[in-house]
Amino acid sequence: MCLYGTALEKAEMDAIVTHLPNCEIVNPGTLQKSADKNEGMRYWLRLIDHCDALVFTRLLNRVTSGVGLEVNHALARPLPVHELRQGKMVSVTNPVQFMTREETLKQFEFWRTVTDSKLKAFWKEGYLLSIRKV
Repeated sequence: MCLYGTALEKAEMDAIVTHLPNCEIVNPGTLQKSADKNEGMRYWLRLIDHCDALVFTRLLNRVTSGVGLEVNHALARPLPVHELRQGKMVSVTNPVQFMTREETLKQFEFWRTVTDSKLKAFWKEGYLLSIRKV
């Protein structure tokens, strides 16, 4: 979610179009406002049920909680699943391990820190202690 509307998301979308030129892309970033928040992940999983394939990326080399649920749901259907990794499509056939919702929220916060010059991360012995505005 933290990539929606960014240059990185655009680059990823361009890479998907390059690898899958005849496919219509269903971008969850453009559907956030129309999603029924009361349904939670059920909305997104039903959306996947109407797709022909799923492409995902990792956030800082980790699979976030929602993406992990979506990937494993698509694999169980079974739908073709591809990971976009450094501009290349890699076929995925096994379920992925993914972060908890709490870990995902921390990962989003960390990502925002490393991409926002107004925020600074404070570390101790390899652990993120806090994030503050500078």
